[in-house]
Amino acid sequence: MASLFVMMILGHLVGDYLLQNKSMMLKKSEKNFNGVLWCTLHCLIYTAAVCLFLWTLNPWVILAIFASHWPIDRWSLGAKWMKLIRSRDPKDTSPGNKAFYPIVYVAVDNTWHLVLMFIAITLLMQ
Repeated sequence: MASLFVMMILGHLVGDYLLQNKSMMLKKSEKNFNGVLWCTLHCLIYTAAVCLFLWTLNPWVILAIFASHWPIDRWSLGAKWMKLIRSRDPKDTSPGNKAFYPIVYVAVDNTWHLVLMFIAITLLMQ
C-alpha cells in the first residue's frame, strides 16, 4: 500500500490540476465575493480529491485539508512568499525570469500546500 504522503500527493495533483478548471484558476483570487465563491468551490473539490486518495471521511482531516489550501489559493500566498524572500519577480520581463517565474511559482505553491497539509494530517492521524 502506498504511504500517506504518496496518497496525499496524488490527491493534491488530481484536485489542484486535473479538477481545477480555468474559471476557478482565474477567479479564485478576485477581490470580491465572487472570488470567495470560486476559491471555496475549488477547495471543496480539491478536498474531496485528497480525501478520496486518503480514503478518509474524518471531519478533522477534511477540515485540515480545506483549511490548509483555502488561504494559499485565495490570497496567492505563493507569490507573497516569493516577494518576501526576494525570489523571482513577476514584473521582471527579462527572458530568464519570464520563462521561469511560473515554474518557480508552481513549485512554491505546491510546496506550501503539501507541507501544511502533511503537518496537519500527520498531527491528526497520530
